[in-house]
Amino acid sequence: MAYEFFDSLKHSFDRPQPFIRREGRRPLSSLNLIVCCAGWGKTAYLSQLAEDNKGSVCISAGAEDNSSLGLIRLLSQALPEAGITGDDSDYEAVSKAAEALSADGGRLLLFDNASIFTDDRAVSLLGLIAKAAAAGKFRAVFAARSIPAFLTDLVFSGNARLFGIAELRFTRTETARLAEQFADSPEDIYINSLQSFTGGWCAAVSALARIGGEPSDALYRSFLPQYIKSNILSGLSSELKNYLYMSAFIPSADDEISKDVFGVTDGKAVTSELISLGIASGEEQLYPEALRLVLSSFLPSEKRSELVKRAADHFIRNKRFAEAASLFEAGGDSRSAERVLRLYGSELLSNCEFELIGYCGGIIGRPESISDPEVLGILAQYHYYKGEYDRMERAYNLADSMFGKENRFAVYRMLYKGLLGYDLSPEMYAGNIRNAAAYLSSEDLSLPFLYDKERTLFDSLTKENTVSPQRPMLSVFRFGDLRVLAGAEMKEIMCKTRRSIELIAFLLENQGRTVGRDEILSAFWPEDMPANAVAMLHNMIYNLRRELSPFGLENIISYKNKSYMLDMSMIGAADEDILSACKCADKGDTISLLEHEIAAESYWGRFLGNIDSLWAREKKEYYDRCYVKACRMLSEHYRSVGELDRELLFLKNALRLDPYSEQLVHDIIVCCSALGQPDKANKYYDEYSARLDADFGTRPSK
Repeated sequence: MAYEFFDSLKHSFDRPQPFIRREGRRPLSSLNLIVCCAGWGKTAYLSQLAEDNKGSVCISAGAEDNSSLGLIRLLSQALPEAGITGDDSDYEAVSKAAEALSADGGRLLLFDNASIFTDDRAVSLLGLIAKAAAAGKFRAVFAARSIPAFLTDLVFSGNARLFGIAELRFTRTETARLAEQFADSPEDIYINSLQSFTGGWCAAVSALARIGGEPSDALYRSFLPQYIKSNILSGLSSELKNYLYMSAFIPSADDEISKDVFGVTDGKAVTSELISLGIASGEEQLYPEALRLVLSSFLPSEKRSELVKRAADHFIRNKRFAEAASLFEAGGDSRSAERVLRLYGSELLSNCEFELIGYCGGIIGRPESISDPEVLGILAQYHYYKGEYDRMERAYNLADSMFGKENRFAVYRMLYKGLLGYDLSPEMYAGNIRNAAAYLSSEDLSLPFLYDKERTLFDSLTKENTVSPQRPMLSVFRFGDLRVLAGAEMKEIMCKTRRSIELIAFLLENQGRTVGRDEILSAFWPEDMPANAVAMLHNMIYNLRRELSPFGLENIISYKNKSYMLDMSMIGAADEDILSACKCADKGDTISLLEHEIAAESYWGRFLGNIDSLWAREKKEYYDRCYVKACRMLSEHYRSVGELDRELLFLKNALRLDPYSEQLVHDIIVCCSALGQPDKANKYYDEYSARLDADFGTRPSK
């Protein structure tokens, strides 16, 4: 009986409890392969496919089946109708199995744990079955924790469709359905947090939903660490496990970091291996946050400290300050933080990276512990930016005390004191400002960071910049594909990630209003916000400033109190005709619209056509509605003045975006008839009738 029970498991799939059905996931080709590590629900998905496809053939292999004999035993038990006998050769047995699967138009073969087979003969026989499926004789879905040897060529040639983590992860809806089985009406904020923290990893969603509460707090009260050790890490080489721990601890690992920090010669090859094993995804964030935290916790503390130091040095050398700052938070390396301010403080100030300067200053702690006056000078300017004037003066006093004669830190202190006190006593402080300006000019020193108010006062008192130079301009074209051009030569700005350019468009829509950091993060990641979203935002802004720097536009985005603002004085007048036409259409002002009618003579393009973010979708619909309304207004105007050709032009333009409007088609037919073009009128009517019939199964009204 025990043997029979064991065999019965070979031809069914375990169904986890609770079970969540996957909607919209169907094998799209005759040969499919599901590859992912434990916990992504591949066996549960096979169970769902078995339910949905009556008469499917289910096989779940085990280590004891890794031979040609074991494979044939599995096939004969799963396909008794094939008539496989002990007298059949291996090839004859497999041929009979393929014929049975091909009967009646083809059946569905569901084969779990396919990567267990490494025996050469078994691999060869399975290859024959896979090729028969690829030829369309029947459908097959193989599931495994790595790409099986018998499917490698078929996957490479595109004859087998590969499913991985991206296809199996829970959607937010599926996460919500599972959470509802453990809690009554869970709140949206909890579901969003659970989805973001787990990345849709089924095992993690299930484990953390059972416990409830904040997912990060529930992580170490769940069975996930033990599950990961026994089901994912077991069987991996020590080198691969170490790389997993290190790349989880430094999540922004790339090939250079692998060499420079991890000591791994070919990080790309290792990452590819992890992807092929279904442990990592090919996305920017290799592991779900829940998996990343558990993996990094397996790293010994002394190894953590070593990695923090080496990674911080690497990030600093490559000017990746946001990532360096996030490491300082984890490692508390005050010497590395001082090094950042000493080497790159001036650049951070010019790029308005005040939050990063504040990170470093918080790690350093007491200013009395700083022995470098340059670091104190950078922190003094940061305190001015924050409005912490007592701390600013204290930092400058400490820097000044390290010199026995007049120095720039004393002069900067005098300049700030004069500018900040000028409104209280102009006679007293005007001299301080002019004296400081004279010293800086004689020593060829630049001004410290100043807000516009203090800079304007400085310029007026020192008679500098009496003729204001022409400000550099940035032209942003938002209709059609988003394009940002800079400088007199109108050079298109290209960043590493399109998100940097999208940020310009997002801030531009706010027309100079300050936008909170949380508002930007929610707009850019409305559902699955990554754990390092703040660092990603800093990198976006840093990359943007680096690209704009050659055009003198690096400070176009300013930052204060966790908010960002776009300097509208640096923005050129791109798309002005379109925006003006939209305003006129909104107000129903036909007279003013006529001044901008050229913008509506042809469709101006989908707003941010190459940007599909949620925040932009409502804007897209708004501007399209404006276009249709503008065309209708212009057509009515030209009908009233008897210019029927112009009326027809704008009616056709409106119909392009509103193809089901009966009123538009009616007006076009009337206009064509008035122009003496009955054939065109009939053509428009016939096309419209066919469109309604094809799309809705209806006809135009009488």
